[in-house]
Amino acid sequence: MRKIGLQLYSIQSEAEKDLLGTLEKVRDMGYDSVQFAGLFGISAKEVKKVLDSTGLTVAGAHIPLDRFSGDALKRHIDEQMVLGNDLMIMPYLTEEQRQSIDDYKRVAETLNEAAFRSKEYGVRVAYHNHDFEFYKLEGKLPFDVIYQETDPELVKMELDTYWAKYAEFEPEELLKTYKGRCVSLHLKDMTTTDDKKVSTIAGSGSLDMRGFLKLADEEQVDYCVIEQEYFEGNPLSEVEKGVQNIKELL
Repeated sequence: MRKIGLQLYSIQSEAEKDLLGTLEKVRDMGYDSVQFAGLFGISAKEVKKVLDSTGLTVAGAHIPLDRFSGDALKRHIDEQMVLGNDLMIMPYLTEEQRQSIDDYKRVAETLNEAAFRSKEYGVRVAYHNHDFEFYKLEGKLPFDVIYQETDPELVKMELDTYWAKYAEFEPEELLKTYKGRCVSLHLKDMTTTDDKKVSTIAGSGSLDMRGFLKLADEEQVDYCVIEQEYFEGNPLSEVEKGVQNIKELL
């Protein structure tokens, strides 16, 4: 059966206060893996001990763009090797980092170089989208620029299904266009609150989670990771309900 992970950014405040305790809670909820968004000062060795004791595996780590080069990159590669993680993901570009198509080409170059360096250590590099990559800039889609300007053997895709659908793009078509590139799928559901699209408990919104799981299997995507950014109730309770919903679809 496919393993289901949680992007810990979903419960950032809990993780920041007590990362090790949060990992134990996540396992008790029924998650099989976690995707990191920082270790909050805890050593990778300490985190690895809890991963081993709980049986959780690692489904990637989100790492800011400025740490994909120089000495910072090597430190993060070393950290991932301790954690047993084979995937470093660039999660977000600030407005200053994406003013032009040339900016996106520079991002692509950085990812190419980082992936080339990390490959010898068995660590892959991927890019995570939001919605802004799907709005034309200088007549081009930044999403296409990222994947056309990167080496398909080196730089992979983490497709956020919510943001693709938010921008009215179909995940299935994106994975077909860039076949073999997607190694991680963010299972993020959608609802409408006060006429505004927001994320919600996985499996309780309007997006086709069952279809996304099927797509992940068809395209041999390595990781399926739940993420939620908007909560109406207790975040821990809602992400627990999310994994229950998704596992009922497996």
